[in-house]
Amino acid sequence: MTKRQTILVGSRLLGGFTLVEVLVVVAIIAILAAILIPVGKSMMEKGNSAMCINNLRQIGGAIQQYSADNDGFFPYSAGPSYEGKSTSHPFSGWQAPLAYYLGTGQLSPFTIYKSQASYDSPTARHPFNCPSCKTAFRTYTANKYAMGFLPSGATSPYPRRKPTAFLRPSQLIVIADSATVDGQVTANSGAFDDTNYQTNIGTRHSGKANALFADFHIEAIERATIDPAKNIKHN
Repeated sequence: MTKRQTILVGSRLLGGFTLVEVLVVVAIIAILAAILIPVGKSMMEKGNSAMCINNLRQIGGAIQQYSADNDGFFPYSAGPSYEGKSTSHPFSGWQAPLAYYLGTGQLSPFTIYKSQASYDSPTARHPFNCPSCKTAFRTYTANKYAMGFLPSGATSPYPRRKPTAFLRPSQLIVIADSATVDGQVTANSGAFDDTNYQTNIGTRHSGKANALFADFHIEAIERATIDPAKNIKHN
């Protein structure tokens, strides 16, 4: 029997299947893979979104605890005098005072992360990192109008707020997914207002952003549906 004949016997493979049958099976497997792989990715993203929502729920709880301890005020969204960064305290902006309530640090200093690098990492497991971001960190941004902004040596156009002052807290965004590459260390990192929300709020969850509102409910929103007058500016 020739080499050709050892492979094909009466148009059948030695295993009992014709070449056409094998090709049909391969095609079916390819079709199933094309269907199941996107489904698997979609399920993974839904899981990441659920973890992101849990992060925001924890952040919301920390804001409430902070407010109870600070005469009802929200923490500032950011500001040079409010950064609080040091070699032993890498948290900054609105994250700095919330770390204690989230159990990610001690009162003074926050020492659970031994260095800036260990905190500023996409693999760091803390509520300030959205699991959908694989190459970025500090993946949430705060509303300056809702939380205030503390500039250096100037009168702030964004005064510190109390949630009881909001007329429609269920419409006012406080914290949302960030669109920027995170890990910014400038004074105004992680904050947005009505002038830059289109670039600072990210829609990483199937075209939507998870957002924490001033009444502490969490909602997935489309950036195009955000009304600055209702959802960002003091109302």
